Amino acid sequence: MSLNIGSVINNMARSAGNSLQEDGTDMTQEVLRILKCSEQEISDLLNAATSGEISEDEFKVEVEREKLVLETELISLEIASKAAVQQAINAAMDTLRSAIETAI
Repeated sequence: MSLNIGSVINNMARSAGNSLQEDGTDMTQEVLRILKCSEQEISDLLNAATSGEISEDEFKVEVEREKLVLETELISLEIASKAAVQQAINAAMDTLRSAIETAI
């Protein structure tokens, strides 16, 4: 059985993106970028599994590890986004304070 890793990666990103859209967030491109960074590892894992090089149990362990890597990357992205939002809000509030101070 031959798998097209590019297609698999795109489908993975689309599935994750669709799931996140249910929460009102479109992160498909961010998920795709993260998955592209792990493309070689995912490809090696798929090849090892389909060739019988690793057992089903080993495959499950490795899939779980890749899942944790992706989750960590997305959480990091979420934290960075939250920090950017906080900076934007702080800048807006600083502008408001300056306007009030000027008016007083």
